[in-house]
Amino acid sequence: MKRNMFNQVAAGLVLATFFGGSITAIAASTTDQTVNITVDEIQEISTSGAATLHITTAVAGSAPTTVTDESTTYSITTNDGNVKIMAKLDTAMPDGMQLNLTAATSGTSAGKVTLVATDLAVVTTVTKVSETKALTYELTATAAAGTLAATTRTVTFTITDVL
Repeated sequence: MKRNMFNQVAAGLVLATFFGGSITAIAASTTDQTVNITVDEIQEISTSGAATLHITTAVAGSAPTTVTDESTTYSITTNDGNVKIMAKLDTAMPDGMQLNLTAATSGTSAGKVTLVATDLAVVTTVTKVSETKALTYELTATAAAGTLAATTRTVTFTITDVL
């Protein structure tokens, strides 16, 4: 019944429009609704893959040849006005060896940083970004450092507010 009534009204509107008739709008009811919106501070960071550094050679009379790995990246999302990225090793490097890190950024990089077991700034200023950037690791060693069997170090990255 309701469907038939709807069809008749629709047909009448079409005929009225076709023959130059006018249609008067039917009054409608309106209402407003409040929508509460909040965006919290976001500080997220992740890394890709694992870097591999293997010193295999030296020039006679010189320290072992420094090696680099540029195959990894970090991704950061922050909507905070002014943060920095800290990095540290889980365990110190053996005497005579250094693990250096350079983190590319659209902010301000600290340049090449020698990683240790305490937090050091690798990016000193980042402001409201969502990006992926390159990480460059460098391993240096002196001859006095001797050999090191295959081992790992974990680098922990932390986003923190610039004070």
